[in-house]
Amino acid sequence: MTSDFIIQNALIIDGSGGPSFNGAVSVSGGKITAVGKNLPSAGGKIIDAEGFILAPGFIDTHGHSDVSVIAAPESTGKISQGITTEISGNCGLSVFPVTRHNREHLQELYKHYNVKISWKDADDYSELIDRVRPAINLSSLCGHNTLRAAVMGYGDLKPSSSELNTMKTLLGVSIGNGAAGLSSGFFYIPGKFSGEKEIVTLLEELSRTNKPYTTHLRSEASLLLESIDEAVAAVMKSGQKKLHISHLKTAGRENWHKIDDVFQRISQAHHNGIHLTADRYPYTESMTQLSSYLPDPYDRMDDIKLHDHIQDPANFAEFTGILKHLPEERWKTLRLISTTAKFAEKGFGKTFADFASMSEMNPWDICASILRDDTAGATAASAGMSEENMERILNQDYVACGSDETARPLDYSLGRSHPRGFGSFPRFINIVRKKLSLEKTIRKITSLPADIYHLHDRGRIVVEQAADLVLFNPDKLGTPANFADPHRISEGILKVWVNGVLTWEDGAPTGKRAGKYLK
Repeated sequence: MTSDFIIQNALIIDGSGGPSFNGAVSVSGGKITAVGKNLPSAGGKIIDAEGFILAPGFIDTHGHSDVSVIAAPESTGKISQGITTEISGNCGLSVFPVTRHNREHLQELYKHYNVKISWKDADDYSELIDRVRPAINLSSLCGHNTLRAAVMGYGDLKPSSSELNTMKTLLGVSIGNGAAGLSSGFFYIPGKFSGEKEIVTLLEELSRTNKPYTTHLRSEASLLLESIDEAVAAVMKSGQKKLHISHLKTAGRENWHKIDDVFQRISQAHHNGIHLTADRYPYTESMTQLSSYLPDPYDRMDDIKLHDHIQDPANFAEFTGILKHLPEERWKTLRLISTTAKFAEKGFGKTFADFASMSEMNPWDICASILRDDTAGATAASAGMSEENMERILNQDYVACGSDETARPLDYSLGRSHPRGFGSFPRFINIVRKKLSLEKTIRKITSLPADIYHLHDRGRIVVEQAADLVLFNPDKLGTPANFADPHRISEGILKVWVNGVLTWEDGAPTGKRAGKYLK
């Protein structure tokens, strides 16, 4: 068979977790056509790997690039760290289904991308991704928050039987149109208003497939164990067998001691027949929308409602007054990542306490003013995780890597990333390979996520698999990205192929993109 190209003289880690071996890989038509010690040239281009490691393309199990890959399909932050496929639609937030009840909210949430939300369902969306042809492959979960809002908006409401049936129908249509599973985010509006019956009903629909239920737990801190129990109980009652916990963590020093109880609960779930997996980013600061950190009653308002509420001067004064009474520690551990509020640009990457010390404003005034100007778009990171617990979580054999970030360009035209947006995978590899072999480490970012999400032709270097490949130098692998300068290119990633197309080489994009939507 004629080859498009052959990568020779590589140390191949095939993604299975088995031993590495010296060999060559032949690629034709976007597929791997041969793997062996010595392969005939068969007329294709010869690429000398120079003894570096050739692995399957890395799979980001937890991304949020749903709209950014349309606005900036180069996906620099992801492809530069070896990611060739992302699972998006996490934490209950997908960009389908879209109806009159949630279109305005989604458009507001993603307004800084300048992308018109013209689609209505998973089928429309997947067709658009294929037309855009991003640098990475994308597969999306159906988000429960988006699903709920498509039927009944963002209010604190309980669904009627009719509304619940409509949600169930829309989920079935999304799954039928190729959604990767169902995600929930009970930390966010309107997911936080949902109860057991609603979730169990939707999981009963999902259980008719073999697709996973992924969840951003209701609490990752004081009610962490109870939230794991809630998730496990829901899958047990519904008959759903695959449960995936997003960004598994013990948030807050007072909760660090719960790690052994977390592992015990997961072990018990496995014993009860649940295929439970998880993902985690290799950092101890989380990140989400700034509005998500607000106290009652503002934590029950969606972004549009909050924005409209605090435009009134009296309401804004009351809002600022409530923020003033938050503990001082909150401002020392909450870090501004990104906002379109111009006055706050000098505070990017700094805690609100540090930002306040270099300005004439108090931290609560800064926070309130940012939210008044940019309610939906402002993002912040929060410290409070244990380094030791993080490493223990990363080393569990059922834990994959998830960046929990958006694919952004090198410049800051689409906002600023947490350092994990450019550095998660090199950092993950370097941490995990201290305890596990490099072969077992690579399995956790290739075949493990491929198996979780039924990406049957990804995650391994074997014949007939898609030619998503990464060539890297393990001795140079690392990330210089930090909060002050988060968009810095990872080191040691030499070449990245997506569907057989060389997309990243020697620290820069090649200008060729071959990503697609994976149904």
